[in-house]
Amino acid sequence: LPIVVGVGAGVLGMLAYPYVTQITVAIGNVINNFTNFQPVLMSILIACSFAALIISPITTVGIGLAIQLNGVSAGAAAMGIAATTVVLVINSWKVNESGVTIAVGLGGMKMMMPNLFKYPIILLPILTTAIISAIPVSLFNISGTPNSAGFGLVGLVGPLASLDAGLNFVLLIVCWFVVPIAAGLVSKIVFEKVFKLYDSNVVFKYQG
Repeated sequence: LPIVVGVGAGVLGMLAYPYVTQITVAIGNVINNFTNFQPVLMSILIACSFAALIISPITTVGIGLAIQLNGVSAGAAAMGIAATTVVLVINSWKVNESGVTIAVGLGGMKMMMPNLFKYPIILLPILTTAIISAIPVSLFNISGTPNSAGFGLVGLVGPLASLDAGLNFVLLIVCWFVVPIAAGLVSKIVFEKVFKLYDSNVVFKYQG
């Protein structure tokens, strides 16, 4: 069984590789075009793109390195991933077992990929949080590198990269933690409790 599964997965990967590469390159080119926009709009578009991609089959790290996102654009990409992490943790905390929530918080956001395909509505709080979190990126010139663009809060790579780029510690705490968490909580209240667009117990329930 291990040999059959391993070889089978490898063969499928080889067959799909050209198509996955084309899709990844196309997405990378679109995101790269965002860097030509006005700073606030650029930050929002890049943050939203990476916020959605981190729970898709596409690798955010690969795209960040492939198109060499740098400076504020890399900071925006990492912030988008941070926004997704925060929203998933907030909505998973009382819905899933603690191990699932901890795994998501430590970087396993792609575990929620089945939820995205089954309940696309989860993108609503994610993208809303990404939009709000992206605004300070351009306002305070939160920067990163091609290596940090695809990580977000994982291993504190995004925050540490911005700290290394000159962001002071107080702004780091506010921009990377206070703003996304506040935006995530407000999004949950507004979309779930006020407008009743979804039920966290259903759409954020781990499908694995």
